[in-house]
Amino acid sequence: MSLSEPVELVRRLGATSRVGIIVMVEQSVDAYCAGYPGHDDRAIALDILLRDLARLRVQALALDCFIGEVENYIDLLHRDLAREAA
Repeated sequence: MSLSEPVELVRRLGATSRVGIIVMVEQSVDAYCAGYPGHDDRAIALDILLRDLARLRVQALALDCFIGEVENYIDLLHRDLAREAA
C-alpha cells in the first residue's frame, strides 16, 4: 500500500531540520483535500490522513513531534470545514 503524498512527505522529510518542511506538508495536505469536491469528502480525506499518520507514528517514533504538528493542522482544517458546513 502506498502512502498519500502528505504522509509520504512526513515520512521522508519529517526528521530533517530543513526550514519550511511543515509549510511544504501543509501545502501538500491542502492540495490533497482540494481533490475532493464536497465537505463530507474532504472530512473523510482528512480522517484518512489522520489514520495514516497514526500508523506512521508507530513505525517511526522519531517523527512523533512533527506528526503532532501535522495533526494539529489537520484539526484546524476539520474545524474550518465544520464552520463552513454550519
